[in-house]
Order: sequence, then structure tokens, then C-alpha cells
Amino acid sequence: MVKKKILVIDDEKNLCFLLKSNLENIGEYEVDIAYSGEEGLKKAKEVEFDLVITDFRMPGLNGRDVLNALKQMRPNSPVVLCSVYHDDTSTITVLDIAKADGLITKPFDSKQLHNTIKEILANSHKMDKAKIKKEAKDGKK
Repeated sequence: MVKKKILVIDDEKNLCFLLKSNLENIGEYEVDIAYSGEEGLKKAKEVEFDLVITDFRMPGLNGRDVLNALKQMRPNSPVVLCSVYHDDTSTITVLDIAKADGLITKPFDSKQLHNTIKEILANSHKMDKAKIKKEAKDGKK
């Protein structure tokens, strides 16, 4: 089985290690970590990840900046915002949530985290299949 590649971007090193450990223990994911938005974008340019989880509030490039840059780089790649500020409308806007493929709140519940990731990856896979079918159909015309 090919493991899905996930990138976790968060300035809190302990949280990065916790997420990495939690996800890798499932056995379905290979997790890389970045401690800043800048480092995360650099890694995302070098490797195509199946999913990116980014903290919203970070020094330097924040989660909004990372989300926008990732969506420009790879529009169909899923990005999940992670924040304790989920109910602060001045922080995460409706537009941010609309651009993102999911929202995970801190402290996160392992079950919620796993379910969110599985659902997003399943939807992403369905979209990829539909795109391939459409391209094949269009190519036959």
C-alpha cells in the first residue's frame, strides 16, 4: 500500500511531533513537518503532498498566506487549517474556510482528526478520478 504524504506546518514543535506520531501510527500516512509557513511552502514546492495541514496563527507567513500560496501552486491539493481561534471571525474568515478543504480545532480530538483527513483524502481521490475520466472523454472527441 502506498502511503499518503501529509505535510504539517506549525510553529509549535511539540504539536508537529504529536501530529506526526499520531498520523504515522495509523500506518497509512507518511508525515513531514515544517516549523514555519516559509519552510512549509519550500517543502511543498519540492514534493507534491496529498494533504497539507497548516496552523493559522504563525509568525511570518500565517496560515492564510500559506493557504493562498498552496492553492495557487496546486489548486486541487487539499489544505486543512488548524487553529484554536476557530470561532474568532476576525481571524479566520468565511473566505478562508471556503478556500480550505477542512478545519481542525486545537486542541484536536484524534478521532475528529482522522475522520477529517480520511474524508478529505477520499473526496480528493474521487475528484482526481473524475478529472481523469473527463480528460479521457475530451481526448476522444
